[in-house]
Amino acid sequence: MVDIAKVTTELLLEETKTSGHSPLKFICNDGYLYYCKYLVDFDPNEINCLAYEIVSHYLLKVLNIPTPDIALVKISEGTLDKSKIIKNRRLCVNHICFGSKGIDPSEELTEFETCSSKRDYNRILNQEDVVKIALFDLWINNVDRGRFINPGFNYNLLTVRSGNKRKILAFDHAFVFGGVEQIGVFNSKMPFINQDKFHDSDFYKSFISYMDEEEIIKIVENFIPLLKISHKEVIDAAIYQLPDIWKLTPNLANRIQEYLFCEERIEKVKTVILNSKSIY
Repeated sequence: MVDIAKVTTELLLEETKTSGHSPLKFICNDGYLYYCKYLVDFDPNEINCLAYEIVSHYLLKVLNIPTPDIALVKISEGTLDKSKIIKNRRLCVNHICFGSKGIDPSEELTEFETCSSKRDYNRILNQEDVVKIALFDLWINNVDRGRFINPGFNYNLLTVRSGNKRKILAFDHAFVFGGVEQIGVFNSKMPFINQDKFHDSDFYKSFISYMDEEEIIKIVENFIPLLKISHKEVIDAAIYQLPDIWKLTPNLANRIQEYLFCEERIEKVKTVILNSKSIY
């Protein structure tokens, strides 16, 4: 179930300009484009964010939420053009990055986007997944998607066109489990936070206004039992395949498992999303 692909870089295209990891766009030896993240800040513990990305990817797969393919990307000799790099100066040859496989054509959901009409709502091919992403983000404590960036929101959602409709995919899960501030300390006893999450964003509020309450209830009731199943095997397998050089914080797999398997937390996730329709 968990077999992380491994590729090597062949050509650096550019460093993307973001407020986070500023991924490097590499063409790799399998012929595909990858958005590659490494450590950009001075705290070496932030390498844990790459492990978060990989664990989140496989949890999304288990939960049937669309997300781009990933790989561990090794930096090859002669491919690290420092003239194109500003934020990723700490990256060196033979380092291993987290890579998110590019999807062409695709677009990011913009920070100002909303469902301004029933037509906009109906153009979304996988409406059920939008609610599932809101549930997932609360469960995994994603502090990035839905974050307010005056005057819009950070969505970390891709859209892929299919005829006159579009499919939504979730990406960028570096700041889950409470993000950077809770690296090495997050645990199942920490307070449940439901502010500044995807379900609080303008896009979700506008989207949910067009969905029948009965449909929301059905999605939630079908999804919540999946969170109560132990995902230990997936989490352990993902963490086990990560490179020793990352030096992840101790006992990471067990802490993730305990954090996500907390039934009280899951019930709060359920309540928040069930109430989202009545609030908005």
